Amino acid sequence: MRIIAGKFKGRPLAAPKGRTVRPTSARVKESVFSILREWLIDANFLDLCAGTGSLGIEALSRGAKHVTFVEAARRCTRIIERNLQGCGLSVQHSQVKLLHCDIEKVLSYPPKWELPATGFELIYFDPPYHAGLYAGCLDGLAASALLHASGRLAVEHSKRCSLPATVGILTKYRREHYGDTALSFYHVA
Repeated sequence: MRIIAGKFKGRPLAAPKGRTVRPTSARVKESVFSILREWLIDANFLDLCAGTGSLGIEALSRGAKHVTFVEAARRCTRIIERNLQGCGLSVQHSQVKLLHCDIEKVLSYPPKWELPATGFELIYFDPPYHAGLYAGCLDGLAASALLHASGRLAVEHSKRCSLPATVGILTKYRREHYGDTALSFYHVA
């Protein structure tokens, strides 16, 4: 696994052994950033269920202003730290924030962390496919102040999973699929 484009292009990324983490494929990453490119430069990017951090680091590489990584698994937060170090960054860097907590806590009871004043321009949500997080987290995202009024939410899921066309203030405007992986894109209606 490597960074595909931008200032960190070609840098290798570590992933935990085993099948508990499913890193996003290069093909899917390239598609995400192609679709979201007009919102990426100088954006505040939220990487929910960050896993290895590859999407957030790719966002930084391609011009995002700041990335907040949210990951519940301690071994994954250590991988994210290692991957950031491989790009010459640390968790203390001004462009990075790493939160080790459950996504439900971020959505329901935001911890004491500073949100961008107007929310995140881009949010990427990639939970474990079979963890049952989609409905509750999409509701939480729709009810929260996390997404900027003109921002975009990208949700990675199995192509066999059908996400709703609307969730509160969020409206799905695009769906793509690549093998078994699907991407659903939402904006504020």
